[in-house]
Amino acid sequence: MKNYSDDQISLLELLAFKEDVFLMVAPSFVVDFDYKTFVPLMKGLGFDKVFEITFGAKMVNNNYQKFIVSNKDQEKFISSTCPLSVNLIIAKYPNLKKFLLPFNSPMIAMAKIIKKNFSKNKIVFLSPCNAKKIEAKKSGLIDCVITFKELKDIIEKEKPIPMKCSHLFDRFYNDYTKIYPLPGGLTKTLHLKGIFKENETISVDGQRNIINLFDSKPKQKFFDILFCKGGCIGGDGISIKTPIFFKKFSVTSYLKQSSKEKIGNRKGLEKYTKGISFKKKF
Repeated sequence: MKNYSDDQISLLELLAFKEDVFLMVAPSFVVDFDYKTFVPLMKGLGFDKVFEITFGAKMVNNNYQKFIVSNKDQEKFISSTCPLSVNLIIAKYPNLKKFLLPFNSPMIAMAKIIKKNFSKNKIVFLSPCNAKKIEAKKSGLIDCVITFKELKDIIEKEKPIPMKCSHLFDRFYNDYTKIYPLPGGLTKTLHLKGIFKENETISVDGQRNIINLFDSKPKQKFFDILFCKGGCIGGDGISIKTPIFFKKFSVTSYLKQSSKEKIGNRKGLEKYTKGISFKKKF
């Protein structure tokens, strides 16, 4: 099938069966795709709904904040949104495992939200890195993970015709967690002011930098860590080869542009997540 990978074939088979197939999108998608044409193109490819996972990220933030406030005397808090960073902590620093924040990643959180609010559907996640494929498989919630590179390859070969529809994502609403892919994006959206002093938080990206940090036995209390250099915009599943600076500009520009648009209503958002547990054990 046109020299496709197993995951590309799985995606095309899901779309061919004409079931409801929903696409969840990492907000870093704008480094490889045009925001204004993306949703119509995805619906032309066959997806029934296209969601950005920023609402899932907001739920992760809410859980992080409540946990930190309730456990303010704990020695350290380490972010657990990046599976490779989590694996690194568990493998190299087992004594720090207990400090990993015990909650799902935005991808898994969003999948749980979709499963609660839509009865029958298949879920595909569009990812900037391959590590999410392993995390998704373990969860049992996501049917397929496709990287930016793999999706661009499919688009080039299948040449889908964009659907005549709004360019806005389905459901929920725009949120500030669109900067999650960037180094320090989690810290900036977590509203830690008044919880930690400025010198008690640190954001680090890149495997070597994370190792250097924890080898030095740091004194900070909150650690925002992303395995890839440049954060999620440096993932191995991204196609474009431009410098990190330009990728970062794409994300920040997208945040400014999309913040002027409304998706859904903030009022009553609790109904979408009522009864869902976002807790996770490491």
